[in-house]
Amino acid sequence: MKRGLLLSIIATVLAITGVYTSKMMNASLVNAEQTLQGVSVVLDAGHGGFDNGASWGGVNEDDLNLKITYAIKEELEARGATVYMTREDDQDMTQRDHHYSKQDDMYLRVRQIDAFDANYLLSIHLNASPATSAWGSQVFYYNRSENGKKLANDIHESMKEVTGSRKNISGANFHVLRATKTVGVLIECGFISNGNERGQLSSSAHHKKLAVSIANGLEKYHSEAPPIEEEGMEEIEDLAEAEGLGEPESVE
Repeated sequence: MKRGLLLSIIATVLAITGVYTSKMMNASLVNAEQTLQGVSVVLDAGHGGFDNGASWGGVNEDDLNLKITYAIKEELEARGATVYMTREDDQDMTQRDHHYSKQDDMYLRVRQIDAFDANYLLSIHLNASPATSAWGSQVFYYNRSENGKKLANDIHESMKEVTGSRKNISGANFHVLRATKTVGVLIECGFISNGNERGQLSSSAHHKKLAVSIANGLEKYHSEAPPIEEEGMEEIEDLAEAEGLGEPESVE
């Protein structure tokens, strides 16, 4: 009797273990799903080299931009995306050690972005304001791009779950968006001038949260995106004509 009871208990434990193992294996398969397989993304870490961007409290924007960009790269690649970076270290695009030129940097940045011929562009920045109480992430799109506007909205809505931002997306005429042919957005991840946000933005754990939220927004857009041809040939021609021309707008 006791032996029969013991065998019954062992059988029950094995059954439960089998179900649990099966569920864990299925969960792993779901998590490993390459939801952005075949998608290519250019990540543009703003500023670099002699151009530190905004600096506050001993923290330089270009350094944090690069760290956040690497976190996004890791997240996108984990989902199967092919990722390109306009810079991988603390240099501007001219890679000179003298005579920095913002116009040359932007011209080369645009040329590099278009050379990758990717599906999407994400330009990563931090904001700054004399009013140190200003806070919140914000996403900008080229003001003549409907696809860019939709991408900005999807990323912004996803990022709000992490940043709590009350800001809205905004159309802009930033050179890196206007002069490139890739559907893209410029993401201000928060205010480096705000003490609380600066602390968060300096945290690798926060970088990971930002990366996941940005990847989620991009994934949502891509799953619903119309073909690129629907952007309109007139706009594409205007963007191509604008490549490398004119003074670049400054980005905080």
